[in-house]
Amino acid sequence: MARQGLLKRIGRGMYALGRANCFLPVLTKKQRNISARLKKQFPLITFCCWHTSVLKEFFQHLTVYDFLLVEAEREAIDAVFHFVKETQKNTFKEPSREIIENFVLDGKNAVIVKSLVSEAPLQDADASTLPTIEKILVDLVADSEIFFFLQGHELLNIFESALGKYTVNTDRLLRYAKRRNKKDELQKIFTQINGKNK
Repeated sequence: MARQGLLKRIGRGMYALGRANCFLPVLTKKQRNISARLKKQFPLITFCCWHTSVLKEFFQHLTVYDFLLVEAEREAIDAVFHFVKETQKNTFKEPSREIIENFVLDGKNAVIVKSLVSEAPLQDADASTLPTIEKILVDLVADSEIFFFLQGHELLNIFESALGKYTVNTDRLLRYAKRRNKKDELQKIFTQINGKNK
């Protein structure tokens, strides 16, 4: 039934009715360029690159914060930061909320470089490494210093919208949440959403 598209896999041994609808972030021109340059300069490191504009389809309210995230292995983060900063002057390494509020505003073409958590769920597409929907959802909770503008009710709306539009592998999501010490928070969000939908 799964092969025929009648069921979609949502976890280990768990299925739901309907065809799988995978989330695949759309790459910006800048993102393609930075990804290609990083791959050429650092062929042996794992990194991913994504733009917060991919979240707009889940927003209930508009936000002025719009930036590119480059996540690289912890050991290489300084080298990656300096390499990106050579061509992108508005680049910040693991910035505080204050720096984001003051400098990472829409239209400034900001780039945030941060550490990539090991075993983060990633996907390859269009010659780039991108985050899966499970990684993005967990990171919104775990990186609240960066995503402070997407907390509270807005965060619940994003989760509800993402779960409604795309196939989310809850096993993968919770495994990654556990690595980020946010499993309990994620389970609370699921409980809140399930409570609303009853």
